[in-house]
Amino acid sequence: MNIIRPAWQILPLCVASALAVLAGCQMRGDVRPLSSEAPPPPAFVDAPARCIAARARFALGQRVTRPLLEEMRMRTGSLSARTALPEETVTPFASDRLIVDIEPNGRIVATRCT
Repeated sequence: MNIIRPAWQILPLCVASALAVLAGCQMRGDVRPLSSEAPPPPAFVDAPARCIAARARFALGQRVTRPLLEEMRMRTGSLSARTALPEETVTPFASDRLIVDIEPNGRIVATRCT
């Protein structure tokens, strides 16, 4: 024997179950993506250069000394540093070497990475 119920008896049951499903979707406890509590997105970082000669400009015009040459090497990020007179021949290329151009009296006139 099939019992068919009228729509007015089934409607409250459907509404109650739909509200229960919707309430369950709204009860999440984790952080929402648009809230201020979300972690910042990852940032791209430039790869470090081996030698940046511009960081040694502080020493232009000074007389070269071993401690000053070492400080210049450390600030530029190079692995080695050497002095050279402007008329000296070019040494083999090394991207991690700082060349400090000096005058014959020892005054620093330029820096370059080669």
